[in-house]
Amino acid sequence: MTALLAAVVGGVIGAIFWRIDESGLGTTITGLAVVGLIIATAPDDFRRRDRGYWIPLTVGIAGLLLVPTVLDADWVGGICVFVATCATLLLLVRAHNLAEVWIAAIAPLIAPFFALAEPFRRRRPASPKPVTDGAGAAPRARIALVATAVGAVTVLLLLVFGALFAGADPTFGKLFDIDLSNPLSADVMAALVAGVFIAWVTLTGSLLANVRISASTAGTRRYPPSWAWAVPIGALLALFLLFLAMQARALFGGDDYVQRTANLTYSQYAVQGFWQLLVVTLLVILVATAAWWFIDADDAGQRRTARLLLGGLCLATLLVVVSAFVRMERYINAYGATRDRVFGLYFEVFLAAVIIAIMAVGHRFDAGPLVRRVILLTVFSALGFALLNPDALIAKTNVDRSAAAPDKVDSWYLGSLSADAYGQLDRLPEPGRQCAQWRIRFNRAADASWRDANISRARLPAGAVTQADRPAHCGEFRYDP
Repeated sequence: MTALLAAVVGGVIGAIFWRIDESGLGTTITGLAVVGLIIATAPDDFRRRDRGYWIPLTVGIAGLLLVPTVLDADWVGGICVFVATCATLLLLVRAHNLAEVWIAAIAPLIAPFFALAEPFRRRRPASPKPVTDGAGAAPRARIALVATAVGAVTVLLLLVFGALFAGADPTFGKLFDIDLSNPLSADVMAALVAGVFIAWVTLTGSLLANVRISASTAGTRRYPPSWAWAVPIGALLALFLLFLAMQARALFGGDDYVQRTANLTYSQYAVQGFWQLLVVTLLVILVATAAWWFIDADDAGQRRTARLLLGGLCLATLLVVVSAFVRMERYINAYGATRDRVFGLYFEVFLAAVIIAIMAVGHRFDAGPLVRRVILLTVFSALGFALLNPDALIAKTNVDRSAAAPDKVDSWYLGSLSADAYGQLDRLPEPGRQCAQWRIRFNRAADASWRDANISRARLPAGAVTQADRPAHCGEFRYDP
């Protein structure tokens, strides 16, 4: 019953504070309320166990949910809310291994069915003849839950099949010829939809906190011979070493070497390979994780081989990360910073941190803490990325470049950034500054809801701007490398 009560409270909060198309103060209030309700309804053993894990993780989740109230960049707030949602699922499922991570991914789909099945589950009495003053309370509550579930299923069946029959036969359909025009306003409907959705989210979270869903990996296993995984890993390591040898000549040879060998400028060479190297880094993490499954940790020979090959592969991958980072850094120096380039750098560094975590647990062949360390790393790295204030960083980088190359600054693009970047544009040379700052203010709706409020937007100059206030020649200050 506590889960249902939490769902009702969460639904009311969602109806008032949350809208799917608004990201700001309302998102933060709703997110913190849902997480608080779920933790409050969790069983005592959930809060007592693993305090060193769930307390810092909850703090990190709360920090991520505060981002939409602080920053105006919807893309940064969206990343933070997504990471916070995934981390909350992993916390509630109490994921310890990769199998339980997959369970967390599908948990929102299966958890509500536990609520429907709970009233019908047979329980063995604690004693043959329990004697308590409130002996009839539990059966009455159970009957009420059963009646609610049966009523909901009955209505659903009648609606679905009745609609099908009404569409199949006009005469039958006249029985249900009802005016279905919506008597409610759009605001009321939006509040109802938001309330129902947040109530569903809260109920799902409360059920996950109270129901233990685990995937045990215990039991005897038959491992393949060491060459079955050592040969492909060794071949992949050799390929990495060959690539790094070629990269060393390109990195230290500079633009002249690249032009002679690849017929490309260094900036073209840099951007052409960065995203491929990022995918390579991600795939190495998947390969190392998969290879771990086939290694017999009790075999000393296999442990030595794994440390040599997998450790070497991880070290080579870190050098690939350095190569990718240098590529993108030089490309940004040549053409400026954008959102995808800054996010690419962050994600590459994050993957490198995951590889280091894999190496740390791989040295002792104890993968138990790996999943939880990666979860914490993901949450706090996303929080760190938000603290960098990416839009402000992009604006600062491009404005700094304007001193040396004013004709290579895209003021129109800078105007497409969020209010986070507004203060950095004060140093942008005219007439680009007026154009960029006008566009930022123009894109911020003056009649935005209070749910959409955030600190960055509150710092914008007072008063709305219109199309008539657009500076002359605005839109001509473009630079498209």
